[in-house]
Amino acid sequence: MLIEAAAKTCSTLFGNLRDRLKGVMDRRNELQRLDQREIEVIARELNLSRTELAALILKPSGSLQSLSRRLSHAGLAEDDVEASHGDVLRDLRRVCSQCSSKARCARDLNHARQATPAKYCPNEQTLRALADDVQRCAPQNLPVPATHN
Repeated sequence: MLIEAAAKTCSTLFGNLRDRLKGVMDRRNELQRLDQREIEVIARELNLSRTELAALILKPSGSLQSLSRRLSHAGLAEDDVEASHGDVLRDLRRVCSQCSSKARCARDLNHARQATPAKYCPNEQTLRALADDVQRCAPQNLPVPATHN
């Protein structure tokens, strides 16, 4: 029974690695099909260098899911941040995609540990500033006057 469980875990691990490698190869092939002008236009639109764009494309996409969850934990709706601070969100995504603590971040998020990001997350200060900005700009709940009949 223990051997079967180990074999299943090993099979799942290799399957996950195979899928991640396939994703990287697919993204790399897609990038290679673009000509240099197209790459430059895309990089410019994202406010990235060509090198940063290439690095971003080759990174696993899990970091963007982690960022979405970090935004949610900070009380921020990603769509609202995109509408009001699109340039900041692009920068958050870029920094998150290049972060060396992706595995730790994912573990913390999966275990609902929100206290530790300040120790390793390069976006934590920006997320806090955005959350403070949203709270400052939010309409205050005013008491509703009582109606007399």
